[in-house]
Amino acid sequence: MPMGWSNLGRLALASVLGGGLLAAQPVLAADNDPMTRDLLLLTDWFEGRFDNEEQRWFQEMEGYKGRTSEEFDRIHTMHKRVDLPQFGEHVFYVEEYRESDPSQIFRQRLVIFSTDGETRQVRMQQGFFKSPEAYAGGYQEPEKLAGLTPEDVSFIDTCDVTWKRVASQFEGSMAPKACVFGEGEDRRYSVHDMWLSPDKYWRVDATFRVSDDSHFAGAQRDKPYEMRRALPFNCSFYFFANNQFEGQVIEGLSLHSQGGTVTATRDSDGKAYEIFMREKEYDYYETRPDFIYFALREKGETRSVAFSVNDPDARTVGVRAESIGAFCHRDGYTFRQPLELLED
Repeated sequence: MPMGWSNLGRLALASVLGGGLLAAQPVLAADNDPMTRDLLLLTDWFEGRFDNEEQRWFQEMEGYKGRTSEEFDRIHTMHKRVDLPQFGEHVFYVEEYRESDPSQIFRQRLVIFSTDGETRQVRMQQGFFKSPEAYAGGYQEPEKLAGLTPEDVSFIDTCDVTWKRVASQFEGSMAPKACVFGEGEDRRYSVHDMWLSPDKYWRVDATFRVSDDSHFAGAQRDKPYEMRRALPFNCSFYFFANNQFEGQVIEGLSLHSQGGTVTATRDSDGKAYEIFMREKEYDYYETRPDFIYFALREKGETRSVAFSVNDPDARTVGVRAESIGAFCHRDGYTFRQPLELLED
C-alpha cells in the first residue's frame, strides 16, 4: 500500500492493553537468513525521530472537514536503538509525546525486531513497561534502560506486528482481530498497521468493538497519522553588541526540522526570541517543491524578524537581522566545515 493512498485502511495498537502477558522470545538473524537484508534495512529506517507537524499545518490551513474528535493531534515519536542483548539484537526504545511538549508522553514501548523464516517476514514485538515513568526520556538518557530485565516488561504475543517489503517501503500489521482485550460490551480488538519508508512513517491508532466491528477509539481506518522524518540540528543565537561579535552568544541548542522550535532570552532587555524550522513538501509545485523554511521571531509572535528558504539537503541554515543572528547545522557536521569535506 503506497503512502498517499488514503482510501485504504490503516490501524494501530492502542496505548493500553491487558491480558495474556508473555515473556519476550528474541530471535536473532543468522548470516544465511534470507530475511536478514530486509531486517537490517527496516531497522535502519525505523531509527530516528518523526513528526506530523506538516499534516497538522495543512489541517489548520484548510480546515478539518470531519468530526472535531477525529482531528489530528501533533505527535512526535522517538525511536532510539538500545544495547539490550538480554532482549535481542535489534532493540529500540520508543517514546512519543503530544503538541511538541516532551512532558506530554502518551506512548512508551520496548520494540524488538527479529526474522520469521516460515513466513519470510520481519517480526516486531512490542513490550509494555510495568513502570513506564522510570524510563521516561530514555531516548536521551539510555542509562535509564541499562538495568532493564525481562521481568520489567510485558509482551502480548497475539499483538506482534509482522512486516513485509512492498516495492520501496515496508508495511506492518497485526493478525486480524488477534489483539483482543477488555470485557463485556467494551471487549475490543486493536490493529497496528504501519508504513515505513526512508523519510516517512505513517500509522493509524484505533480500536474496534469485537461484537460489531464498530469504531471504539482512536483514528479512523482511512485517516493515518502522517509522520515525516525529523532531522536533528545544532543551533546558536548571537545577540550582537554594536553590530560586532562581542555580545551574547548561546550555543549547543537542539532543534529538529519538522516544526522544531528553540528559544533564547537576550540579557540586555529580557526579550525572548525563537528559532523555527519546518521542512516543507508540496506535491502540487513543479519547481523546487521541497525546501527547509527557517525563521527567527520574537517569542509569541507569528511574524518573523527574518527568515530564509533553503535546499532540503542544506547542512547549514541561518539568518541575521540587525543585532540578532540565528544559525543551525545538521548533527554530524560543523558550522565552519572545510570545503574538502563539503564535497564528499
